Amino acid sequence: MNMQRGNWMKVLKGILALLFSAGFVWFLIPAFVRVVNIGNVFGMAVCASLLLWLCFFPRLRALAQRRGRLRPFLFANRALAVLFLAGFAWAAVLTGLMAGAAFSAPKGTETAVVLGSQVRGTEPSLDLWARIDAAGEWLSRNPDAACVASGGQGEGELVSEASVIRDKLVERGIAPERIYVEDTSGSTAENLANTRKILEEHRLGTSVAIVTDEYHQFRAGLVAKGMGLSSSAVCARTPWHILSACYMRELLAITAQLVL
Repeated sequence: MNMQRGNWMKVLKGILALLFSAGFVWFLIPAFVRVVNIGNVFGMAVCASLLLWLCFFPRLRALAQRRGRLRPFLFANRALAVLFLAGFAWAAVLTGLMAGAAFSAPKGTETAVVLGSQVRGTEPSLDLWARIDAAGEWLSRNPDAACVASGGQGEGELVSEASVIRDKLVERGIAPERIYVEDTSGSTAENLANTRKILEEHRLGTSVAIVTDEYHQFRAGLVAKGMGLSSSAVCARTPWHILSACYMRELLAITAQLVL
């Protein structure tokens, strides 16, 4: 019986080691296209920590036993396991909310609000290209809808994100008079607060179709609701090789917004 249990433990450890290693690689992939943020750094740190814990647990347990500290050691490990499982459950709940928000389809009469993302020099990042493409398709299908291009000029950007969004949409055949530019914001909250002022100034109403990545729709919707805007979702598909960084960063951002 003990031998059988030992074999099962080895199989379980092997599976966990494979999962933690795969997770580390998944969070590392965005770095190869110059996407490094708190999301993939945090993800790599968690996966690396779990992998090290798995590898060194037997030695640490033996050391604690020799020093008569086995009970506190096991208690600490159980506490860490509970913390990890709670974090995993929290991430699963948030993922469900994020997925649900992405299905809030607009009617076609709303003002499209394209939320900014990083610009590399004067060209859109992969993430911003996805949002521009989604906005261009939606605006082409809804020719009576106005658009607000939102996003200021950040570090390393030679122009504002909003101006890049506007220019790329015009290149796709969207009439420039349909596009209003909000180029002073540096966060989702500022995007929508400044957009609200534009909507009021030009009497465009309070119904908006937020153009952003699927993972970002839930938080953007929360912010919009807090500002008295009625929002729906026009989703951009995040390129797979940067999804891990963006997704984890969004989980942390939603947690901060709900908890802090």
